[in-house]
Amino acid sequence: MALFKIFLCLYLFTNVELRRIYDSEEDLSSEGLNGDDNRFFNDLISRPSYRVIPNDPIALNQIQLGQVSGLAACVKNPKRLIVFQRGSREWTSESFPDGKNFAKDKFGVIKENTVLTINTKNGEIVDTWGNNTFSMPHGLSVDNDGNLWLTDVAMHQVFKYDTSQPRQLVLTLGEAFVPGSDQSHFCKPTDVAVSRDGQFIYVADGYCNERIVKFDSNGKYLTEYKMPANQRQLVIPHSLALIESLDIICVADRENGRIVCFNAGLESQSHEGQVQSIIRHKTIQTVYAIAYDQNNERLYAVSGGNKALGYTFSVDPESFGSLLTTWKPSENFGEPHDVAVSINSLQVFVGEIRPNRIDTFDVIN
Repeated sequence: MALFKIFLCLYLFTNVELRRIYDSEEDLSSEGLNGDDNRFFNDLISRPSYRVIPNDPIALNQIQLGQVSGLAACVKNPKRLIVFQRGSREWTSESFPDGKNFAKDKFGVIKENTVLTINTKNGEIVDTWGNNTFSMPHGLSVDNDGNLWLTDVAMHQVFKYDTSQPRQLVLTLGEAFVPGSDQSHFCKPTDVAVSRDGQFIYVADGYCNERIVKFDSNGKYLTEYKMPANQRQLVIPHSLALIESLDIICVADRENGRIVCFNAGLESQSHEGQVQSIIRHKTIQTVYAIAYDQNNERLYAVSGGNKALGYTFSVDPESFGSLLTTWKPSENFGEPHDVAVSINSLQVFVGEIRPNRIDTFDVIN
């Protein structure tokens, strides 16, 4: 027993020191951050009752689902899920011959409806639209007022739709089919996050830029966030999660296999754009999507590759970045692309692009 107590004291002392280093400015700016040790320490104090249990994929009888590029939970109804899918369109080597410009003359717009609202209980399609509108759907977000924000990587644009009747396009960012890296252009933008009051818009840009771009509610460019010049740059910033309680905007840095959180400048601009935290785990090679559960201070993430997994990280200030659990479907993931959490935090959804499906998970607290 005495030996056990000595070991326990040494263990706690060692990991408290790791947490202190993890929170220091010096370590946050280095590439040697060891998040796994910090995660293991916090695993010991996590709630053992918390689990993410796989359920059956959503069965859609009324439509042939294409590649599921984006998901968003309805902000008013926990039984509604909004889906951005590509119909018969697939992203192939012919889609962008030079890597940036879409072969629009060859492929044109997608003829099928690309935006679906689904009843998650029975798979019924409640609403569908978006035919002859998009060329390569990617990111989907819903703001606090229920507006939809969609990105099209072929068009290099971001679209805001007011979903009240009649549905209408109320804001467009970027120039159609013109890639760029200035204040008015994107290059394959991937995702959008919007502050709860609607005052700030954050765009992940994208497949051929290395930045998060911030706009005001009218679409006026404000600033952009990048990694410091002496650090590893973002490589395909692929998904965003805004955590307003901590004033940070987190991005899935896809090809670097990490989650980078910047000061979002919601309250003050004095530290805006500075890297506040980096979340890593030794089993994550690529990270495709993240979603914030504000009810429980959790960040959900999905990785890619042949061993794709779902991850739940704590974003509670006392245990920020610690891994709470991992999860996957009963038949394993194929190619997960986006993740969403229901408004009541009781379900998690993952959209895949191969096979074309929506995985569902029940959250047990």
